[in-house]
Amino acid sequence: MNKIVHMGQLVPLSKEMKLFELIDGYPQLLSIFSRLNIVLPFGDVSVEAMCQREGLDADLFMMLCNMHLDPDYRPADRSLRAEMLAGVVAYLRSSHGYYTTYMLPHVAQHLERVLEHCDALSQRVLRSFYDDYVGFLASHFEEEERDIFSIIDNMSTTLDALFSMLEAPHGDIDDRTNDIASLVIKSLPEGVPTPLRCSLLDHIYMLRDDLRRHSAVEMSLLRPLVAKYQKSVER
Repeated sequence: MNKIVHMGQLVPLSKEMKLFELIDGYPQLLSIFSRLNIVLPFGDVSVEAMCQREGLDADLFMMLCNMHLDPDYRPADRSLRAEMLAGVVAYLRSSHGYYTTYMLPHVAQHLERVLEHCDALSQRVLRSFYDDYVGFLASHFEEEERDIFSIIDNMSTTLDALFSMLEAPHGDIDDRTNDIASLVIKSLPEGVPTPLRCSLLDHIYMLRDDLRRHSAVEMSLLRPLVAKYQKSVER
């Protein structure tokens, strides 16, 4: 179980803990609150009470928190319930919006600050590279919405076609994100101030890591939950 240090003591990460303890111990989880549009503050309430108020499955919320904090965490199959499926789809959909309306524009803002210190050729190359990357992600998200999420929304008892789509590798996304980082590290003029370059790289790597977690949720939550749902309707 993940633990946080609070006032010198280890506090278990659980749905019974106070919401303040969760946020204070792991402020990086605020991105989950943002993408799920969870209203703050809640006063001195527990994570479970917050989930009840927001209509969220508390067990699923804790799984998402654990997966966000630990890239190696995978929920046990026995802890997954078919009724969690709609919540996972809602989270993945909201993550698409979080990327397109917040993370990608935020990286673009840092990119523009860097480009102010570049020559015209470097500006054209890097802008074009980033625009192509954003377009690639947008196409990927649209494909998931059309070919996976919309099918789940209107599920029948035959979902075999979904499994092959859910197993499709996401390596292209990772490679393209790393390509942008490599370009920033290796190809920008030395006149770009180091703090600006490092800030841009920091945001690129945050985006890369978040996209990796997104893929893990699809493989370790969405796919097994689709299978559980299929078994439940076949009974």
